[in-house]
Amino acid sequence: MSAADVGSMRGQVEVLRAQIDSMQVDLLERTRSLADMQEKIARATASARSSDGSVEVVVDASGATVGVTLSGSAYGKHSPVALGNLILATATSAAEDMRRQIAEMSRPFTEAARIDLPDLVPGVLGLREILAPRPASVPVGGDEHWDRTVLRSSGNV
Repeated sequence: MSAADVGSMRGQVEVLRAQIDSMQVDLLERTRSLADMQEKIARATASARSSDGSVEVVVDASGATVGVTLSGSAYGKHSPVALGNLILATATSAAEDMRRQIAEMSRPFTEAARIDLPDLVPGVLGLREILAPRPASVPVGGDEHWDRTVLRSSGNV
């Protein structure tokens, strides 16, 4: 092997090293950005208020209800059945807002790599599930077990 060949090989090795170094820096930056996004999602909440202002519901990043506030006049404005359905509809609106927030936060990652959200954040719904069209309101007969529970408990109030 000639000195020119050795010099050429060294040059190629240096180019490869520089590419690997650049890829490592990029990976570290993406990993930090992903960790920041995961932390933002973990702390995120969304809220919705009923159109008459008598119900407010707050949900966490998983869509679980973490707070319900009823106005002082909520019981006078609505029957127990109607109030239960209004709470469910408001919770659904808050969960839909949370899904939109998560989709927006994760958009730079999913668009750049064309991957789905569970690939980035284990345990969360994929964008296909998050962005799937949903009914505008909660049907009265929705989850019958849940409805009966709400109606039974609100009937005691």
